[in-house]
Amino acid sequence: MGFFSRGKKEQTPAGSGTKVKDLVCGMDVDPATAPAKSEYKGKTYYFCAPGCKKTFDANPAKYVKD
Repeated sequence: MGFFSRGKKEQTPAGSGTKVKDLVCGMDVDPATAPAKSEYKGKTYYFCAPGCKKTFDANPAKYVKD
């Protein structure tokens, strides 16, 4: 009877920034507005919060699979 969007992920409109995964918590993050980022082995990783960045920085090899 009603429209339910429960469980549906928010879509990024065409032409806008692509979302990436925060490797620590798994949250989708927009690189353009991410509150934290780190460089590791020449690549930039984006995080939903400074706490996730701090966790990543303590042991990036745990999260980045080569």
